[in-house]
Amino acid sequence: MATIENRSRFVVTVANRDDLLKTFPHSKRADAMAYVRQLSNEQGFKPKLSRENNNFIVRFREVGHPELALPASSMEEAVAIKMRIEGERATGLFIDYGKGRTVTLANLLVRYAKEHLPRLKSFETMGYVVNGFLRDAGVAPVDMAKALADHPNPHPTVKQTFKKRKAAKEVVRTPSGAADFLRKPFSAVVPDDINDYIDERCQSVSEATVDRELDLLASVCNLAIETWRIPLQSNLSPMKGVRRPRYFNERDRRLRTGEEARLLELAAAEDRDSSIERRLEELMKADRYASSAAPTKYKRKNIIAAARRRFEAEALATYDHVPTLEAYVQFQLMTAARLSEGINLLWKHVDLEAQTAFLPETKNGRPRTLPLRSHLVQLLKELPRTSERVFAQLTRDGLRKAWGRINAAMGLEGEERLRIHDLRHEAISRTAEAGANLPGGFSLVELQAFSGHRDVRMLLRYAHLSATSLAKRLDAAFGDAQQTYVHRGVRRLAKGASVSLAQIINAPAETNATAAADAPMTDGDSEPSRPAAHQPPVRFKLVMGGRS
Repeated sequence: MATIENRSRFVVTVANRDDLLKTFPHSKRADAMAYVRQLSNEQGFKPKLSRENNNFIVRFREVGHPELALPASSMEEAVAIKMRIEGERATGLFIDYGKGRTVTLANLLVRYAKEHLPRLKSFETMGYVVNGFLRDAGVAPVDMAKALADHPNPHPTVKQTFKKRKAAKEVVRTPSGAADFLRKPFSAVVPDDINDYIDERCQSVSEATVDRELDLLASVCNLAIETWRIPLQSNLSPMKGVRRPRYFNERDRRLRTGEEARLLELAAAEDRDSSIERRLEELMKADRYASSAAPTKYKRKNIIAAARRRFEAEALATYDHVPTLEAYVQFQLMTAARLSEGINLLWKHVDLEAQTAFLPETKNGRPRTLPLRSHLVQLLKELPRTSERVFAQLTRDGLRKAWGRINAAMGLEGEERLRIHDLRHEAISRTAEAGANLPGGFSLVELQAFSGHRDVRMLLRYAHLSATSLAKRLDAAFGDAQQTYVHRGVRRLAKGASVSLAQIINAPAETNATAAADAPMTDGDSEPSRPAAHQPPVRFKLVMGGRS
């Protein structure tokens, strides 16, 4: 059922007396009538009460459909809207574009944080970004702990590991003054709003940071349109047409001469200090308990300080060295595991006899099995099994602080600083280089299995490291008369050759050219080939199994 409501203002006028003109809202008709009576009875004027008739609401209430209210500027327009909507609903063609005008982009961010983010493994990190957007727009942030607790189906890892953190004294995020567009209705947000934000935001943070924030906005817009069914008249997301910042931040930091030895030496020193500290805490256990009963913080500190001095020598003499950080560094260098994959590795997923470590969940959502070299197996055997985690003594915060001290001790600053993720890059690079010393080498597909990248294109940065091994295989293939033959002036690669056609096609151009130039001119028959001076030109066409 549809109704048309006249919400135009009431107007009271008196001929030739503009100073007595007065308007009233549509809901104040009684006040307008009272004013008419006042002018007529008390002042003797002849007032006229009229209506502007320029503001109408067409309201639809129908079973099976959400309530809908659409504005119109005249009765004729209101009637036309009523007939059009009723016709579209009758034929099933109705699309409610009004939804996009009733919610702001900030409202959608709040809904995204409460309904969608708890399903993601990156819940905590993305929650910081969402609340950063909301604060910049002047909107109250979302209580992420409550959002997780209220969600019916959160990510299992997040549900087990999330801990509510204390509010930081200082805001780490650099605020943006161009986030006002988040308070606009969703249907009113246009690409220029977001482009202005990008230009302003890039002045204070890196382009890569801005790009990740845009990924979040794109996810919210797509979810709103495709899942929450909030259609837009343009049928385009506000992100369509946004000019993303261009940047290149691929890092190629390798360990230089002597850095690995120094890194392991400092990691062993960190393990020594932490082992001594753990032993000291064991000896001070009774004093820790006694200090909790001290009446003041000052006395508690004095009790602990005295206990440390009393047990320091004994702790130094009786501690057990646990090479946790040293083993972790070696683990990263030998397996190319990601930071969290190593930190969260469980003993139940490690098989030292089979030399494997199973990762049930990785960054790309797929499981992976890591090969463990024999030297690494020996290091892992030295670690105590006092916890489910292999590297039980390491936490993210502890690792970050220890890594900072190691960089400072090595004198590495700025872009020269070593990052923990650089160990993964080093491990993949070493594996690619090691393939040059093997008869078959390692292809990019084999490197993909080792690194755990979901897309082989992510490994193209390592392709040049595999070129040497591929060149050797090309030499072997084209130098063996059993692997190539000439047919109609075209050199063909025999079926079962030691190098595949796909590898040759994907090889660097200079490798193909070199291999082709060095390949001997033989047709593979028992008869000797003609002298080179009398041979006709031979075209090289790489065809598997004699088929073009």
